[in-house]
Amino acid sequence: MKHKSTTIRLSFCIYGDYFEVDKVTDIIGLSPTETAYKGDQLKYRVSEETFWEYNFAPLETLLIEDNLQVFAAQIIPCLPALSSFIKAFALTSKLLFCVEMSPEESCPAIVFDNKILDILHRLNAWIDIDMYK
Repeated sequence: MKHKSTTIRLSFCIYGDYFEVDKVTDIIGLSPTETAYKGDQLKYRVSEETFWEYNFAPLETLLIEDNLQVFAAQIIPCLPALSSFIKAFALTSKLLFCVEMSPEESCPAIVFDNKILDILHRLNAWIDIDMYK
């Protein structure tokens, strides 16, 4: 029986009180996985903020930096415009990693180099890492 590989999923979310979510789509050039405006009815709750979220394709890897390379390739070309937009509307962004660890493999490596930390700083971003076995 083949063992299940470690899989890391990455979501990027921009949120705040109010902003035009279509403008984020225009800046980044990706259609969001989900958006909502503050006060919108979601599946189980009412949205407390406006948000734009994109889920990158999951990767079978032991290195979070593999996901970060995909993220950086998409964000770096639009970083000046996106950073300005986030600052103009006092927004926050978040990188959410969901790590589904294989019991047969080593623990994933979690590394954030200076280049990524600079990008996150410019996006007013924080990091959330959820790990599951």
